[in-house]
Amino acid sequence: MIMKKVILFSVFFIFIFGAIHGQKWVDTSYSIQQFKNISYGSAVDFAGTSRDLTLDVCLPSNDTFPKYGRPLMIIIHGGAFIAGSKDDFIQQRMLKEFAKRGYVTASINYRLGMFNTNSKWHCNVTQLGLPWDCLNAQDTVEYYRAIYRATQDAKGAIRFLINDTAYHINANNVFLIGESAGGFIALSAAFLDDPAEKDSIYGQQSSMKAPYIDLETPCIKGYNLATSIASMKLTRPDLGSIYGDLNLNSKVYAIKGLASFYGGILPDLFSKYTYSSPPLLYMYHQPNDLLVPYGRNLLYAGLAYCAVTNAGCAYLINRPQVNGSSEIKNMIGSYRTAGLNMPVVVFDSTTNSADCITQVANPAKAGHSIDDYVGRTYHIAQLFAYKIDTNDGRVSTLIVDKVQMHMELYPNPATHKILFNTHQNTFPDCELMVSNSLGEVVYRNQVTIINNMELDMQYLPSGVYYIYVYNNNQELKLKFIKL
Repeated sequence: MIMKKVILFSVFFIFIFGAIHGQKWVDTSYSIQQFKNISYGSAVDFAGTSRDLTLDVCLPSNDTFPKYGRPLMIIIHGGAFIAGSKDDFIQQRMLKEFAKRGYVTASINYRLGMFNTNSKWHCNVTQLGLPWDCLNAQDTVEYYRAIYRATQDAKGAIRFLINDTAYHINANNVFLIGESAGGFIALSAAFLDDPAEKDSIYGQQSSMKAPYIDLETPCIKGYNLATSIASMKLTRPDLGSIYGDLNLNSKVYAIKGLASFYGGILPDLFSKYTYSSPPLLYMYHQPNDLLVPYGRNLLYAGLAYCAVTNAGCAYLINRPQVNGSSEIKNMIGSYRTAGLNMPVVVFDSTTNSADCITQVANPAKAGHSIDDYVGRTYHIAQLFAYKIDTNDGRVSTLIVDKVQMHMELYPNPATHKILFNTHQNTFPDCELMVSNSLGEVVYRNQVTIINNMELDMQYLPSGVYYIYVYNNNQELKLKFIKL
């Protein structure tokens, strides 16, 4: 097949030495205002207690309000589904920084807790800094149900926010960031979208026996999961719709992108879907994560190994198999090869190989942590900026010599080159122009556009770019991102 290459060369020197400043949705350029402890509904937790669900909102205070509305960012904390809060340090930092980028941001609380069994397990591994007894002997089914409840809450929070006209949110521009357990929830909130994905495990289950009494003070009371074991309802009812029942009378929304920091999935969330355009998926994970497997393994596999080898403990029981970020990437690749409509995946990792003792001694080597917060979140901001819908996109049309030009760019995002898919049509006498997110022109030339024409972009700095094609006073505009 004939391939025509368009090379961008001299203009790159302008950009190599001129950093891309003022990138909309990327740089933290706005002043912000924050609103604390807003209730977005109430729901019944695992033990039968009605919980008021709250969130913090942050938004720009001095932006030029975009006519198409602001994007929404939902930030979801971690904590092994029994702990954590919207007020945690990383979540509050993300809350403020993405608001400074122009988003309406919300850090949410969601329902915590799941049943422990009545097994008598104890091991003194407090030197690992983790609540071993509270994590031990939980019923495997409970992990699925905990994620499902939290997913319903996250969806309810999205609906609550887009329904409030005071925030001026564009419901077509919803984004999620989750850390650890929050990564599981973000993945589920985005990809548990087809009612056919509701498994029987989310339906009514047999009642539990009361948890082992020694867990009451450190775990059940200590994490405010219940006031006492006696106060807990031990029944496990059907959990309802995948959408939950909070704020259902709302606009339809579209999740455009999500970021998972060392999260994972339990069931397959990708083979069934209702979306036509899948969200962009960013994942970050380190290979020596002790809590959430990098590939496919039992939850807490690294922690269990540490406890066995260093404290003589018995293995944690009743843990589910988890698909970590690396396995998710492989799974999506397999489905894409089979012809399914899969998300674009951007996967960041490290070569960290510190063992559990080294990680305890030096928290900077911890596998269940972010090694470069500034770099990772900046990368996410660049990726998400590309997905924000401002009434332009990567697919557009115009008429050349009575032939409709329908053009797509792929792969997108890309690292070295972009190809033009013109559906086998050729379009002569076109002016091709490329600009960066500041509107500065980096390339302009008169070209004949053919199918699979290649745009060489290896020298471009990372960022969002726009391609314009002009013919007979008509304009076609497309958008791409350089990684």
